[in-house]
Amino acid sequence: KQWYQRRVREQKMGQDWLAKCPNEDDSRCNTLTIIRVLFGSFSFVLSLFMIFVIWLFKKYMFFSQRLLLYLSLAALCDSIPYMMGTIDNSFGCKFQGFLMTYFDWTCVAWICVITANMYRLVKEEISFESSESLFHLACWFLPGIIAGVPFIWDAYGHSGPWCWIKGDHKMEQVLRFLVWYGPMIAIVITLTCFLIYLRIHTKRQNRSYAAYNPEEEDAKTRKWRDVRVLFMYPLVFILITICPLITRIQMALNEQTSFPLVLLTSITAPLLGAINTVLYSCGSDMRQQVRPSFIWAEIKHRKRQTVAESYNFADENTGNQSTDGNIVPYGQ
Repeated sequence: KQWYQRRVREQKMGQDWLAKCPNEDDSRCNTLTIIRVLFGSFSFVLSLFMIFVIWLFKKYMFFSQRLLLYLSLAALCDSIPYMMGTIDNSFGCKFQGFLMTYFDWTCVAWICVITANMYRLVKEEISFESSESLFHLACWFLPGIIAGVPFIWDAYGHSGPWCWIKGDHKMEQVLRFLVWYGPMIAIVITLTCFLIYLRIHTKRQNRSYAAYNPEEEDAKTRKWRDVRVLFMYPLVFILITICPLITRIQMALNEQTSFPLVLLTSITAPLLGAINTVLYSCGSDMRQQVRPSFIWAEIKHRKRQTVAESYNFADENTGNQSTDGNIVPYGQ
């Protein structure tokens, strides 16, 4: 309560530069807006590229790759409110705040699904593919409920140079904690514990010795391939989320908001989709496929397939021939 009263006094007295945004023409506010727009646009383009590559090479046939596709779609949409910049219109500002909360939570939801799928692969050697429809319902519907809560108190508005949950009143400060910061602290701690456990458990299983069985070895190879592909994505999310949490703690403990911390938050917050795309492109199975020449060759191949199917002149043997021969499963 004392902290809240102190912050309100500082904002009224104009001591905190962040509280002046966007009403005053402060170079720091303008810098933050430009940074968020640039990095949001960068993340949007790279997320779109990752979605295109997964579609082009038909990676979506694998459940683990579909999870990355859904995460990329969420990250693509999450970059849109960052690209919107500073909005003066009241309705547009509330809409931007809602979009930011909603798509931030969709990204969190798919990260949690990816982590849960890894855990089940390691512990039970099966995936959650049979529950894919339920995951869609949870990951796209529940964030809407969470993002709709601030509307009850009309809490969306200007929060510095961007729009989110305002901090002018005590209830709005409570909403910030309940809607985002509180759950994020719990989720980051939980994900960190899960990743540490999975790392230790996989090392122990790799060191264990048993009688050689070709089928079991093949299944184990596929399992570790999926775990290896998915492991880095929750880790990236944790690293990106830590910076905003540190900024919020600094704002609570100090009279003046640290511009370098807010700047770093403005850089890292929109970057989930971009970093995911870089990780995906650097995978051992994708390094060659993301080359422009390889992508262009695959586009021409898909175009020839489309033309051939439209004429439908193949005989029965040719018509039943699978086109999967050009698909390179990831991890190989």
